[in-house]
Amino acid sequence: MLTKLALRNARRSLRDYLIYLMTMVLITAMMFAFNSMIFSDAVREICTEAGMLAAMLGMATFFIVLIIIWLVHYMVKFMAEKRSREFATYLLLGFRKKQIANLFLKETILLGLAAFVIGLLPGLFLQQLLTTLIYAMVNADYSIRLEWKMATLLMTAGIYCGSYLLALFRNKRRFKKMNIRDMMYMEHQNEELKNGNNSGKQWMFFAAVAFMIFFGCMLIFGHFNDWNVYPMILGLVVSVYLLYMGLSAFLTGYIKKGRAGVWKHANIFVLRQLSSKIRTMQFTLGTLTILFMVALIGASCALMLNQFQNTQSDEKWPFDIAVYHQNPDYDFAGEKEAIQKEAKIKDAYIYQIFENESDDMNNFLIHNYSLADKSSYYKYDTYMMLSDYNYLRRMLGYPEVSLGENEYLLHIKSRLAKTAAPFTEQPLDIGGTSYTCAGIYTEGFEQSGHNGADYILIVPDQAAKSMKPYYSLLMVQINGTIPKDFGDTLLNIQGITWNDEEYGYEGYGDADAHRGYGTDNIYVSDSYTFVRQNEMREMKFLMSTLIFPLFYIGLVFLCVALTVLAVQQLSDSSKYRYRYNLLRKLGLQEKELNRLILKQLFLYYLCPFIGALLISGGIAGYISHAFVTYSGVVAPVWSYFGLSLLLFGGMYMIYFIATYIEFKRNILGGER
Repeated sequence: MLTKLALRNARRSLRDYLIYLMTMVLITAMMFAFNSMIFSDAVREICTEAGMLAAMLGMATFFIVLIIIWLVHYMVKFMAEKRSREFATYLLLGFRKKQIANLFLKETILLGLAAFVIGLLPGLFLQQLLTTLIYAMVNADYSIRLEWKMATLLMTAGIYCGSYLLALFRNKRRFKKMNIRDMMYMEHQNEELKNGNNSGKQWMFFAAVAFMIFFGCMLIFGHFNDWNVYPMILGLVVSVYLLYMGLSAFLTGYIKKGRAGVWKHANIFVLRQLSSKIRTMQFTLGTLTILFMVALIGASCALMLNQFQNTQSDEKWPFDIAVYHQNPDYDFAGEKEAIQKEAKIKDAYIYQIFENESDDMNNFLIHNYSLADKSSYYKYDTYMMLSDYNYLRRMLGYPEVSLGENEYLLHIKSRLAKTAAPFTEQPLDIGGTSYTCAGIYTEGFEQSGHNGADYILIVPDQAAKSMKPYYSLLMVQINGTIPKDFGDTLLNIQGITWNDEEYGYEGYGDADAHRGYGTDNIYVSDSYTFVRQNEMREMKFLMSTLIFPLFYIGLVFLCVALTVLAVQQLSDSSKYRYRYNLLRKLGLQEKELNRLILKQLFLYYLCPFIGALLISGGIAGYISHAFVTYSGVVAPVWSYFGLSLLLFGGMYMIYFIATYIEFKRNILGGER
């Protein structure tokens, strides 16, 4: 009998909590799809760093599990409160508390099981979508094929069931402590009964706003450091909760004083409803605000990394193949032969970099750029002959340049051009002769240890011939594709080999001691050889190991938060039906009631989102400004957050419209 009753109640809950069910279906689908990336043979085929993606997804799963536990625990508690009178009736009919607890447990498990089974089908679709995206990111071809791994199913089921069991851990204990009276009045309890009168809490609202302004000033003026960043973040989290603890009191005071707009268009009704809802949901609204903040910041960071991977390959590796050798007289015969075997060489050029036993440029950058130190650069400043420079520019499709007598050029990474500009205003001494700067160029030019480290100084051929050759380089442009491990093949020619036991290369010796690699931070490679196709593939895949988990966390957090908002309003629709019927009897027309419902839901949905929008906007702006500074990616600092807001705002509107339609039907579909 209990099983039949549980099935009947579960079917009823499917209707009453459809948004919750759909959210759990979506979470199941995302969990299955992202977990499948850990075991995917297709992903392993395109990159040797697949383990990094597995590690990052595992870390993301930890946070996902926490939020699923919170959602299920919250919804179970919420549903128990809404059905408390029903459970009290069961007690009066002779049911034992243990039977009621088991009945409710069965219903909850049936709901979760239904969501899990339904979610597997869209999960397979998302799996193919994610795999296609990963292949597209690394410019590889992918033919759609179904990958059904038992390990993926078991991992997803284990995480899902584990989250449910942990969330339901206290379920039976809660029912054991309840009596008929408690169950009859549980629906009318709320989070703030124990706090009594809230009229003296307005100071919390103003204190929270003041701290948030202070936090924003700290961001703008760059006063964060290793010592204060964590206390400030903790203070921000506390201030979010204080904001809602004081907001209800602030609204109550605003209404009592009859401030502007209170008595206009039934606003007093909306404000009273909002004030009451905030008072009973202050902790929940604070948690939802934090979830929205994390989702928006995470998505903004993911978009920054995506912009980086889409723009930096041309700057980092403009040549198809670049090979370094410490011997300035090295002929690269073996390397050219190996390249010719694998692809057609369009153009190849061997040349030398020179040094003048001076380090003026190095010292200038070290003292004026915060990320630079002696290890970033070669021992001496690096120079190139103008004829070599123009040949390389022709290989890359850049226009040639010219120099007058006693002139030089500076070719530097774009993010450092502004920093280096003052250096070019002073004459440069070369062999006792003063040279003036004829211009600064910032095109991509293989400047992470090959054509200098961050920069190269271009001088007339005659001036370079008076210098000492520093090292030699080979730059190649090819037609066709080459093997994934071709970089190792080129290193092997120079006697440099990979050691699996040490997990590193052997054979560099002391020749690498004074070699510079520049000040790149987001993606750093210090190899003697760069193969554009392979380097770009590795870089994009490594970026994807951060991008996908960030979007994963953001989407789940957003769906969870929106589900709680929607379920809260829809479950209270029976209470609101009476109030809106009363307003109808007082003379409000259908159009006015519709407008009132829209305003009530809009303010309710806006309440946690506007706080998250302002806080996360400031933090994302700060992060994106630093990102642009350090990465050299040219984009407005607001663009990443704007795209995140557009993406998540679309999902927000979907949930809002669904809630509005269902809420309106529940309210206006009743007694007239």
